[in-house]
Amino acid sequence: MNVSGSDSQSSPQVFYEVAMNRLDAQMNRMEAIDRKLASLMGFASVIIAIFVAALQFGPLSRGALYVITLLGLAGASYVALIIFAIRAYRFMEWDFRPNLKKLDEYCKQYGDSIMRDWVARECLCSYEDNEKKLVSKTSDGRKVMWLLAIETIFLVAAVFSGLACSA
Repeated sequence: MNVSGSDSQSSPQVFYEVAMNRLDAQMNRMEAIDRKLASLMGFASVIIAIFVAALQFGPLSRGALYVITLLGLAGASYVALIIFAIRAYRFMEWDFRPNLKKLDEYCKQYGDSIMRDWVARECLCSYEDNEKKLVSKTSDGRKVMWLLAIETIFLVAAVFSGLACSA
């Protein structure tokens, strides 16, 4: 790598490209989390309906309280899952810099090299601001995944308990 200064014209270009790529990758991560959350919520909603319907086919004479308790716990897990999914989905004001009006104004005043450096620095600020929000979104998404697993365990246990009661 040549650090003698002869490539000083390419440095803003490299910084610009890296900053733009990182911001694009961050936006892609946000969209991927939203898609995963949609799938998890859909699966959680369908699975609870299927397991509750499955319990309708067996008599629940003895041990019914145990099955109802497990269903209640699965329902509570589902409600918590929905709460964390909504938190993850909540509208956050994502930072998209540079401001287009400023960009237009500055482009008329400054050269390409200066503009690339300024745009890259604005992208860096957006990236840093968005990263904090993305960490929170990711954390809530992980909680949704864990709650789906917990919900499923309670539902499976309820069905097996219901089948054991009917046998």
